Amino acid sequence: MRLFFAIALLICWAAAASATPYWTAEDAERARQLSASLERPQLPPVPRGSSDPLDDFVAATWFIASMQVSDSASADYGGIREGEHLPDVIQTDNTSESIWMFTRYFELTGDSAILPHLNASWTYVNNYPAHSEEGSDLPGTGYYRHYNCGWALRAGQKYEEVFSDTTHKAYVDSCARYLSDHNLNLAGSPFHVNVNPPVLAWAAGNLRSYGVAENNADWMMKGWTRGNRVKGWVETDPTILGVEEWAMSGGATMWGLLESYFDEFPDEEAAWVATYAASMDTVADAGSWENAWQAWYALGEKRLEESTGDPIWGTRHLALTDYLLAFDDTDNDGGIMANPADLDTEDQAWVTAYLGFMCLEPLILEATAAPGVVVAQPPGALLPNRPNPFRPATTIPFRLREPGHVALDVVGVRGERIARLVDGPLPAGSHAVRWNGRDDSRRAVAAGVYFYRLVSNGHRESRKMVLLK
Repeated sequence: MRLFFAIALLICWAAAASATPYWTAEDAERARQLSASLERPQLPPVPRGSSDPLDDFVAATWFIASMQVSDSASADYGGIREGEHLPDVIQTDNTSESIWMFTRYFELTGDSAILPHLNASWTYVNNYPAHSEEGSDLPGTGYYRHYNCGWALRAGQKYEEVFSDTTHKAYVDSCARYLSDHNLNLAGSPFHVNVNPPVLAWAAGNLRSYGVAENNADWMMKGWTRGNRVKGWVETDPTILGVEEWAMSGGATMWGLLESYFDEFPDEEAAWVATYAASMDTVADAGSWENAWQAWYALGEKRLEESTGDPIWGTRHLALTDYLLAFDDTDNDGGIMANPADLDTEDQAWVTAYLGFMCLEPLILEATAAPGVVVAQPPGALLPNRPNPFRPATTIPFRLREPGHVALDVVGVRGERIARLVDGPLPAGSHAVRWNGRDDSRRAVAAGVYFYRLVSNGHRESRKMVLLK
């Protein structure tokens, strides 16, 4: 791969541009110095809500596809270029992100025109595995491979869900094994002390999720134990949730903790979130990759809305989404830049993928929800199932504000019960149930639209989900 990190990075900074290759502590300090005078435009006071998230997702997908190396004779064939002004920076993280975006695009639209791009992206990552990218395996400095492998699991899991294709499973499993066998610590330079918590949380959340999908108890356990390490760091120093370093911010730390440790111990989630959520920044400071930091905060905010049922977090997510979308207003090519100070000709593929996954995807998921009864402070809150649409299984999360008897059913479009997933008393807190696409008689049901319905303490709520063939 043609990576020219330190020297090229500083040259890019001299031109008010940035990239996402592996950074040393010295690179990070130079970037901070060079970006200290940048001013960040103010966020809109209220979300505009003026655009269709699916239309924006489609535009973002095709911008990323335009950054792909199409020459089949090139050693970098299928890789995704960092950005419009960085054609020689071609990396596995950019390309793993494209696999997720291309797969989700096909799932949403059925447009087979994206499939050649998707297949080419797989060619690149198999040639340049996430766990072999530049950087270190050491627990103090190995953040980049952890970050890369997190994206590999996220992309691989989505691909297998959508296509029921295990062609690339051996590669994705190798990334899961890497995360299972390696760890990060909170020692070393200030740069690594800042970047390791969000990266390890991101890796932990994805390892946990992939372990659940693959029914691998070791990966599930390693995911929540890695999350427990980050949880301990945050409890010792809650300012970790407001740190912005490299391509990460505290939103990644929050998301990863809720997806890893608290996925295993949901009864602890409400009290912990009530104590520590306020420590998470909601808007990033001005800096080198500010738009990426905003996207992570948006993801953390949306996950907090799911956790707490408090719509203020969703409002903040939407405000950041609209803020980031505004950067595509002038050239209208679907891509956004890493920094508000960058030019329209400096849009970057990885930041655009962040926009798609962290900002637009939660809004697309929400759009599939069935209208429900709006109740102030309801005793229960039914959250969007993940993934949706899905095959062959999906996870249905919900929260109870108070203990009580719970019935959670899957019902058909005519209101008939298909499967009863929960029927009994549960404590207050966060819960999640997996549905495998089978009815009460354990027979596989047909593809189509279904609803999941929660009844608890007089509260009734339902949402829509789609089972694919």
